[in-house]
Amino acid sequence: MFDSYVWAAAGKQPDLEKRVGVGGYGYPALVALNVKKGVYTPLKSAYELEQIIEFVKEAGRGGKGIMPLDGTPVIVKTEPWDGKDGEIIEEDEFSLEELMAE
Repeated sequence: MFDSYVWAAAGKQPDLEKRVGVGGYGYPALVALNVKKGVYTPLKSAYELEQIIEFVKEAGRGGKGIMPLDGTPVIVKTEPWDGKDGEIIEEDEFSLEELMAE
């Protein structure tokens, strides 16, 4: 058996996220996907090591809760991760008094 693993940053693969029903309810999200068979199953338990290991094992055996994939997802070409954390965006502070005065 040959296993492949792919990681995608949140929001960078919108068609894939839409087709497997992730995004919008929070991250991280983990999905077992078999494009050849046209099926997938999302992790529905805690995002912790033991649950992830069991999920991957179960997915390798055919899995539980397998759902049909609605077509082949369109994968968007993105820049590879540079290994650094993202930058914090500093936003201008606003006055609550000014906001409430209107």
